[in-house]
Amino acid sequence: MKLFIIQIMAVSLFSTVSGCGGSPASQSPPENAPDSREAWDAIYIQDSHVGYFHTKEHVDSGHSPPIIRSEAEMTMSMKRDGQHISLGSKRTSSETLDGLLVSFREEQQLGPTPVISTGEVKDGKLAIDTRDGDNTTTRSIDLPENTGGPFAPEHSLTRRPMRPGETRAVRFFEPMVGALATETLEAIGLEQVELLNGSENLLRIKSTLAIEGQPQPIRGVRWTNEKGDTLKTESTTMRQITYRTSKDEALRGDAEEPTFDLMRGTIVKLERPLADARQKSAIRYRVELPAGDPAKLFAVGPTQQVKATGPHTAEVTVTSLDPEAPACEGAAGAATDDDRQPSGIIQSDDPRIVEMAREAAGDRSTPGAVAIALEEYVAHKMRDKRSYTIAFASAADVARTLEGDCTEHAVLLVALARAAGIPARVAIGLVYSPADRGFAYHMWTEMLLSGCWVPLDATLGEGRISADHLKLAHSSLTDREGFASFLPLAEVIGQLKLEVLEAR
Repeated sequence: MKLFIIQIMAVSLFSTVSGCGGSPASQSPPENAPDSREAWDAIYIQDSHVGYFHTKEHVDSGHSPPIIRSEAEMTMSMKRDGQHISLGSKRTSSETLDGLLVSFREEQQLGPTPVISTGEVKDGKLAIDTRDGDNTTTRSIDLPENTGGPFAPEHSLTRRPMRPGETRAVRFFEPMVGALATETLEAIGLEQVELLNGSENLLRIKSTLAIEGQPQPIRGVRWTNEKGDTLKTESTTMRQITYRTSKDEALRGDAEEPTFDLMRGTIVKLERPLADARQKSAIRYRVELPAGDPAKLFAVGPTQQVKATGPHTAEVTVTSLDPEAPACEGAAGAATDDDRQPSGIIQSDDPRIVEMAREAAGDRSTPGAVAIALEEYVAHKMRDKRSYTIAFASAADVARTLEGDCTEHAVLLVALARAAGIPARVAIGLVYSPADRGFAYHMWTEMLLSGCWVPLDATLGEGRISADHLKLAHSSLTDREGFASFLPLAEVIGQLKLEVLEAR
């Protein structure tokens, strides 16, 4: 069972520290603006120092016309069930002096092979190449006018610092999720703010980051000085805080043994344990989300029904399905080409994966029987099922190493299913962890069988999923959606409350 907050943290923190968000201020830099800037920020989660941001920028006067070149490096180090896990991301961006995106490069080190995306603006379109190992995909998106790069919010604030009562919307392209986004900044007022070394009177700015195609925004707060520099940020998701600080202080946490543990810090505890959770065919839950509406966040489908009971509460009923004889009421949904075709993460055309699918399916003839055989194959084939040191690996990497936890099991099973001709996607949510007496964030697989999206979990390998799986979202893991599919977790991690009302 793995937590996807890794990707979410990277997105939300980049947006509040490195300036990934918003529409640029349409004006040239002030005459007294420096030609180069450098900053270090320390990252804290639940009071533990987990990493740093290092950002640099300079005006390239040798380019015609002159452009602003920016770069940022993020490194985080923590534990996952006692195992050390590290991840990093590097990005560079070029923008015009009035803040319009020219080009970018994004490198994410989440698995054995880094994922590298590059983009360049030509004739109002952003051409994007994404390379994952030997696989490269290309796509192009229309870029609206006045669209900034991933550092646009920082540039907007330092070009023209905000004043109390002012609201500003900044539109930009966010490389990590491969989508357009808008950060709305609302300046509230000045207040005394505690920093790592003393306190300062800073401007409190509410931040709402809306990613195109995602129903829920990411909310946070940033505090800026009179120059518009962001000296502190805070997110309700797992109490993430960043502080502007010195290089030595920012690097200090990286040199020490990590103290923050993702497992212990994110389990959603129950007041009473859920006995025989793996044998339950139906469970009715009460869910509460103090800062949001759970009825809008939990997915609805053949195995899960959601009913709002208040502005911050809902009842979620989960039922189990038999893969060989699924019964879906009403419209069960249909597969798209994205659920059938290979992608940069799901390389279902990889020769090793094609051979594994053939070997696993054997002489089974019905889709349901093949689906169960594929799940069993992955469950038994994986050699190191509790390797938490990998943040997120592609199916081709997993087929080669046969290591990883729930994310690696899920993507490999999706790839095998597509290679066997069965539409498949991943599901993201929570699963009951008996050892922790609570729910852990998790990923599993869904396959389209007899017109019904049926969940299967290769991490557990039980032939079907019991009602102890709560689904938040699903994804085909296409190159264009990237990690945007995981964003719904940003609204629930560290805030969700669960209660079992009925189980059978």
